[in-house]
Amino acid sequence: MSIKHIFDDANGLVEKGLYGVAATNPALRVERDASHDRSKVAILAGGGAGHEPTFGGMTGRGMLSVAVSGDVFASPSAAQICSGVDLAPTDKGIIVVVLNYTGDCLNFGLASEKARSAFASEGKGKEVEMVIVGDDVSVGRSKGGLVGRRGLAGTPFVVKALGAGSENGMDVKSLAKLGRTMVSNLVTVGSSLDHCHVPGRSTDDEERGALGPKAVEIGMGIHNEPGVKHIEEKPSADDLIKEMLSLLLKEDDPERSFVKFEKDDDPVLIINNLGGMSVLELTAVTSVVKEQLARDWNLKPVRVYCSTYTTSLNAPGFGITLLNHKRVSKEAGVDVLELIDAPTDAPGWAGVVQGWSDKPVLLSNDEQLKESEKLVNSKRESGHAVSGSQSGGKTATSGPKNGDESKTKKVVESLCQAVIDVEPTLTKYDTVVGDGDAGETLRHAAEAIQKALKDGKVKTDYATATVLSITEVLESVMGGTSGAIYQIYLTGLVQGLLKSGEKTSDAANAKHWGEAAVHALESLGKYTPARPGDRTLVDALDPFCRTLLKATEGGKGDKEALEEAVKAAKEGAEHTRELTARLGRATYVGETSEKVPDPGAWGVWALVEGILKAL
Repeated sequence: MSIKHIFDDANGLVEKGLYGVAATNPALRVERDASHDRSKVAILAGGGAGHEPTFGGMTGRGMLSVAVSGDVFASPSAAQICSGVDLAPTDKGIIVVVLNYTGDCLNFGLASEKARSAFASEGKGKEVEMVIVGDDVSVGRSKGGLVGRRGLAGTPFVVKALGAGSENGMDVKSLAKLGRTMVSNLVTVGSSLDHCHVPGRSTDDEERGALGPKAVEIGMGIHNEPGVKHIEEKPSADDLIKEMLSLLLKEDDPERSFVKFEKDDDPVLIINNLGGMSVLELTAVTSVVKEQLARDWNLKPVRVYCSTYTTSLNAPGFGITLLNHKRVSKEAGVDVLELIDAPTDAPGWAGVVQGWSDKPVLLSNDEQLKESEKLVNSKRESGHAVSGSQSGGKTATSGPKNGDESKTKKVVESLCQAVIDVEPTLTKYDTVVGDGDAGETLRHAAEAIQKALKDGKVKTDYATATVLSITEVLESVMGGTSGAIYQIYLTGLVQGLLKSGEKTSDAANAKHWGEAAVHALESLGKYTPARPGDRTLVDALDPFCRTLLKATEGGKGDKEALEEAVKAAKEGAEHTRELTARLGRATYVGETSEKVPDPGAWGVWALVEGILKAL
């Protein structure tokens, strides 16, 4: 595999690539199809760069309406995705498609929750649904655990079907069902002769994890993750493909039998170039795969796609994907093969295509930026934008008001101080079971909120405005997984407040907050597999939310209900001492003699106790 590149580093490479894609179709702007019919659902997808033509090259009529790209192998931020939502040309709603990787799921999930809030305040009936694609079989059920299968080359085909379904007038709910049904009927496995090389990074073989001259890895990830099986002496092409097909199709393998294929299922076969294979070898691989499917598995593909769909930069490898289209069509109630066959003008799609729509000549890069800025600014001025400041939008003046603004300020100050005070303890706990930064992360966030409160940037009139103001502070100071989790929860809290207060003009009380808290908890559950018992912050958050709502529904007063909820949060956090971590970095840390609670759960308890202290 070559470690030489035309561009010596990745700085500015992604931006140049996106403008290049837009130049190939007169209807495209950077990562946006300007020709999309607003009366139809928009399909939005994205992820880290380096997987082209996924996703920028899949933008166009009949596929993506908007694509959002991060840096090489890095998820775009929630703020970038929110801008993409505001640029989505639709009055019907949005389907968000994302590969199953933690950073992507959390950031796209956060943007989806913000979109729900904005759409609700807009009042036009627009909806948003998220489809997470996981089609890899190589890792297996046990190792994949709660995270599930990684997203690979099945993704563009999900996008293709959804884009065609949108063109046919399908609504958001029907498209979401179609997408999820496709994911449950897709299997992929890849192999590569070497890891890819990112421009600007070390060319040293050991540092970049280069494979030996005769080695191959089966199940290598698209972000340079090691394969699940390393073979130092590469087998013949026939034997390699035979083993890969066995991973896809062997029904008595409890780890990897995700989709069953009967002899008459006639699957869709996809041979994907990971980026660095010659067309000659790729087509030869296709021939061998097709032959072995018929000979060894009694399967005759109804469609064969052989091209570059989802890459790992220049990795010299390929993937095999099978789709049980008949089962999808039966379960989703729509002919998925017809949708995959439908025409598109997306420049990166290798399949059925058609001519450009009737659009003017290409815009310059500057003209494209100005057009996008104008659209986003117009959306923000309407008060229903997903990007930018939402604390100044209409959502912030909806729902229940805060009964006593001075008390609201006292509560915010107190919960921040409680987090700051507990930082040394959190740091100690996280040093034992994690990477030691949990306390600092929360303390920095709390200090930033305190400063915003002092500067008058935390609004205290409406409950929604208070939460939105805090969320905006966290966007700029609290990154990583914990930052995304807090932001998703708070965004769900806003929606819950709007829902709980829509039929009353009363000030926000414990019942409003309890209903909103459970709503936010359930929203968070869509984007993280963490549940009580997994040794995460959810072990404290879940009992707090549910106890608060139960106590208020049982007639308890505000303070009494909060006292019960805080007690439940502490008990949940304490219980994590006896639990084994199933998610996050703590899963990689072996058993320790010191039984400490989960730092995230302890932080949640400290925070809600801070609320109680102010009342």
